[in-house]
Amino acid sequence: MNIAREVRTARTALAAVGSAERARGEKRYLKSELKFLGAPMPEIRRVTRELANRVKAEDDASLRPLCSALWDTGVHELRAIAMLVLERRADVLGARDLTLLERLLRESKSWAYLDWISIKVLAPMLPRVPAVRRKVARWSRDRDFWMRRAAVLILLPGVKDGIVPFSAFEAIAVPMLGEREFFIRKALGWGLREVGKRRPGDVAAFLRAHRGEVSGLTLREGVKYLPARDRRDLLGAAHPRRRARRA
Repeated sequence: MNIAREVRTARTALAAVGSAERARGEKRYLKSELKFLGAPMPEIRRVTRELANRVKAEDDASLRPLCSALWDTGVHELRAIAMLVLERRADVLGARDLTLLERLLRESKSWAYLDWISIKVLAPMLPRVPAVRRKVARWSRDRDFWMRRAAVLILLPGVKDGIVPFSAFEAIAVPMLGEREFFIRKALGWGLREVGKRRPGDVAAFLRAHRGEVSGLTLREGVKYLPARDRRDLLGAAHPRRRARRA
């Protein structure tokens, strides 16, 4: 596969259907320094589908250099294609790909990229690639809060579906409960909220055990799908200092 040609072809196709107004709006919304072509998501998915099919038909070995090349353009839509191609071919990714995936996470600096890679690419790898579990444990203690957020989100689908034990979420979440970073508090709340849809008992027990530590944001998100009685109990028993701050 001619990687440079594929990147040029994708960029040309998306630039042809992009609009300057959409590009400005998305750049402003994401507060990003990247270049935006203003292409709509259906077109991004169409180009991705065609490109992913060519990779699969020709040579899976092209997958890594292709996604690296797309990412390194610094173009929002091409980075989106890189993520979508990795998602579609996640079944062939393994421990050797974690260096690339970690680089993409560290260079994301935005929920728009990091969340997708975490949930759509790395989370499906978690049950079958032991090295991902070791990385998650390490990233949960990383100095970069984006990597700590990634650790939470990678666990989320497996914990929600019962593939990963809730204790794995607890192990990385408890040390983060005192964090003041919004994106960490939001991720913890998001995780508890989603798990609460299927495993409300685990979530209610966790929040009761840590009601004096959990932030208001995490708590309000976490109780959303709990039974009404649990919601009332947990929200009414919020830490006094936190209630005072909200008041």
